[in-house]
Amino acid sequence: MFGNTLLIVNPQAQSGRARHVREEIAHLLESITNVTRGHYFEVIETTHPLDAVIITHELGENFDTIFALGGDGLVHEVVNGLMQIEKEKRPTLGIFPAGQGNDFARSLNLPLNPLQVLDKLANLEKKTIDIGKVNDTYFCETLSFGVDAAIALETMERRKRTNKTGTILYIESGFNQIKNHLNAISAQIVIDGKPYDNLTFYTFAVQNGQTYGGGFKICPQAKLDDGMFDICYAAPPLSKFEAVRLFMKAKDGKHTNDPHIHFLAGKDIKITFKDIVPAQVDGEPIPAYEYDISLIPEALSVLELKSATK
Repeated sequence: MFGNTLLIVNPQAQSGRARHVREEIAHLLESITNVTRGHYFEVIETTHPLDAVIITHELGENFDTIFALGGDGLVHEVVNGLMQIEKEKRPTLGIFPAGQGNDFARSLNLPLNPLQVLDKLANLEKKTIDIGKVNDTYFCETLSFGVDAAIALETMERRKRTNKTGTILYIESGFNQIKNHLNAISAQIVIDGKPYDNLTFYTFAVQNGQTYGGGFKICPQAKLDDGMFDICYAAPPLSKFEAVRLFMKAKDGKHTNDPHIHFLAGKDIKITFKDIVPAQVDGEPIPAYEYDISLIPEALSVLELKSATK
């Protein structure tokens, strides 16, 4: 069904939830691996940051399918390992979401419970998607700058401090950042050769998929396979009250008609800042002064759920 299969597990994902469901997932995957045709199955747990990048890069060519059991951080690492493999030898990526945000899983129409994905393995189908690259890092879902990136990074810190989970953490972080750190940022931006000098914004999101922050639909029209980044930015002036209102409307993608919100699209983007600003890629910090962003079309095979079977 999936050929030679590797399951990479982050046992710490969602406060250890991944560890609890690992055996059930591994048992079923192993049982459906067609050993009579010489296919094999393996499970590897990560123990340190970036383990999944190394595991995927070094072992990936031996497998037809690699499943990631964890959150967006693990998926981000696996994608970065996969993209170091020649395209012809690159395995298909599958996801058992067991994180806090699970934004890429949402873009693949997957249930956010890993055992529910397990129940629907027969309904998964391959899809070829685009992948983004920023400087030396690949990303599958989101890259953003400004207050929304600060919110994402604060959410990670709150999670470590409190062991809380869920979208509520992102909302708490959002209120704090808007209340105390709502600062406009200026940047030199070039999109597909067109310059935007001293573009000023509170947030600037470059999206391959629709969401960030655990389901906030910042770019509701974004598609993983349309050969284009969708870009959303919020321009000043904004009061704190207006910013909170837009923040909450973005949860359901209802911010799009607000006059402070602007949309662009492009394949190659260059952004230059005078100072280091909050920046995140698939939920991970990526501090720099300059960002060279490009879209790699039809770069990766993934397993998505047929929409009618969710």
